[in-house]
Amino acid sequence: MIGRALRAQARSFGGDIVLLGAMLAAFVLSLSLATSIPPEFADAPDDVRDTFAAPLSAVLATYGAVLASVYGSFRYTIDRRDGVIAQRLMLQPRWLTLVARLPGAAVGGAVVALVGVVGGHISLTVTMGGIPVDWSAVGATLGLGAAAGLWGMGLGIVIESHLVALFVASLSMGAAMLVAIFWKAGAVYLPLLAMLEAFRFDVSAVGIMPEDSLDNALAALVTAGWVMAALLAGAVTFLRRDVK
Repeated sequence: MIGRALRAQARSFGGDIVLLGAMLAAFVLSLSLATSIPPEFADAPDDVRDTFAAPLSAVLATYGAVLASVYGSFRYTIDRRDGVIAQRLMLQPRWLTLVARLPGAAVGGAVVALVGVVGGHISLTVTMGGIPVDWSAVGATLGLGAAAGLWGMGLGIVIESHLVALFVASLSMGAAMLVAIFWKAGAVYLPLLAMLEAFRFDVSAVGIMPEDSLDNALAALVTAGWVMAALLAGAVTFLRRDVK
């Protein structure tokens, strides 16, 4: 039964307009890095270019995480609006419908984050002649995107309205940057910064100094707590609320 549900969910990727839109947004947003890089960096020595480009992996991961969370929320809310969820509930139990959606939210979030990395490297190639690909950072970005996609899915189930979900999902991630302006020690416990640190990104690139940052183990626990809380809230809501 669960295998059939997972296959049905996997087939939905073929016409996933939400994923396509999130990928396009991630690509365009990451291309905007080109506007912030002075043209003279194209002729700068390799060590200068590497120093300048080093923090950009964290910036690209941030873009990817925000859009992955929006994707996770939209993937549920739009399916609910279009009657897909109600249709699935006629064929399978609620718990199975919920569980089957988890891999899709994670994979979709990872894909969105990956597209952001690709767009970022294209912009660096155009403006700086390119930099070597840090494959460990790419892997971490995929993990971050997957976690953000699950976070967004939990929010989307609770919120239900996809227009509201757009603002809530993005704000739930971006809030960490706003809080960090006046309270860095507290901001690192919010979802976005905790996720960045859990996946070993250099958060000094987004304004968090080492004395305010969390160690990786604590950041991983905080990240797991946030994601599980969102999914638990979503699960309770989904299992108890009428779906029309």
